[in-house]
Amino acid sequence: MTASEAYNNQKIRFTLWLEKHDRIDSNPIRERDIDLDQLLQLCVSKDVKSNLALHAIWFLEKYALAHTARLPYIFDFLVANLASVSIEGAQRILGNIFLQALKNLPQNTATEGQEEALINCGFDWLTTPGKSIAVVANSFDLLYILSLRHAWIKEPLEAEISLLLERGTTPAIRSRGQKIVKQLHKMPKKK
Repeated sequence: MTASEAYNNQKIRFTLWLEKHDRIDSNPIRERDIDLDQLLQLCVSKDVKSNLALHAIWFLEKYALAHTARLPYIFDFLVANLASVSIEGAQRILGNIFLQALKNLPQNTATEGQEEALINCGFDWLTTPGKSIAVVANSFDLLYILSLRHAWIKEPLEAEISLLLERGTTPAIRSRGQKIVKQLHKMPKKK
């Protein structure tokens, strides 16, 4: 399935979800485009009762994959509003969007402050007890990518992964953690 097809499928699902929950007035989908600002606001909604933010960010992920030119704007908004995303499912998707942005945008797109916020977020997700497997796995990848830009991350990231592996964890976290540790060991030494 192409990014465009996934986006169109998710657009239909999101509209149907909004209709089902009597939230059609919140629909950011316009006849020919998306009201991106409205969609982004829905992604940081405090309406936890209906999980509006989760459904909105799920749609946003597909939108970002299909409309990569808008990724810098989406990235800037989401980094600025990191603290507003508290639903773990939404954090998983947020991690996916951040990974997409860091992998596909030019390296100098993120400011120092934005990268610092992502580093803090990644370590917070990694060290929060009971955090979902997918969020922890995304934090491994997020911090690994950032370690390519900030060499100091390598050592604390490896230490945190080692602690998780020593305590015993799920097979998925063990596999991803071992993969990231191997990648960290392959990194050239900075002088």
